[in-house]
Amino acid sequence: MKKMLIGFLGILLLSNISYGQTKYLPHAKGDNAMLFQFSGLAYLGANSYRGGFGYKKFLNDKTAVRGAFSLHNVNETTKEYIPQGYVGVDGYDKDFGIGFEAAGEIHRNQGKVDPYYGAGLGFSMTRTKEADPEIAIQGSTPTQTEIKNAIGEGAATTFGAFALLGVEYAINAAISLAAEYHLGFSLSSQPDMTITEASGTETTYEGGKTSYFGLSSVGVLTLAIYLNR
Repeated sequence: MKKMLIGFLGILLLSNISYGQTKYLPHAKGDNAMLFQFSGLAYLGANSYRGGFGYKKFLNDKTAVRGAFSLHNVNETTKEYIPQGYVGVDGYDKDFGIGFEAAGEIHRNQGKVDPYYGAGLGFSMTRTKEADPEIAIQGSTPTQTEIKNAIGEGAATTFGAFALLGVEYAINAAISLAAEYHLGFSLSSQPDMTITEASGTETTYEGGKTSYFGLSSVGVLTLAIYLNR
């Protein structure tokens, strides 16, 4: 809720800055916009447009193409309490992901409330690494086990294709908000999980696959700032 409130305050600020501009202009060939995602910098799922940064360009007054890019790198450290006479190492939880999406939109372009539909393709990849904090008696070495791509922790490579249906609302000539849903198919492949003991011994468990087809349950709210208006 706090992020959403901050987002809407940002929209009001942008709207006030551009108050003197025309309230509405129809889309035209060459219009281009930077896209920002309101639901946060979430992972870019292949069946859901959730990139943190994107770009859109109109090829004519009703047809637009867009692309999105997402990147996250999370590194959390868990401090270990070390009693007197012991030594220890901290635990960690690392999460790296990257995603891309490309889509086309067909607009009615007949007013401030502009329905559109289209289709797109997406790709995302996430990898994880974690270890618990450990302690040992002073003079010895703590034994720490590392787990790469733990099952159920979100590590996956996903490809997808989807149809989209949305509505764009023009706040003024330079700023708009768009909401959309997707009907799509995605195929996710989980990488092998590897457990590495302190001794160097590795145990590997084969990853699985998941397929999905249906209406995305995530409502997408995107802020567009047009650069040439």
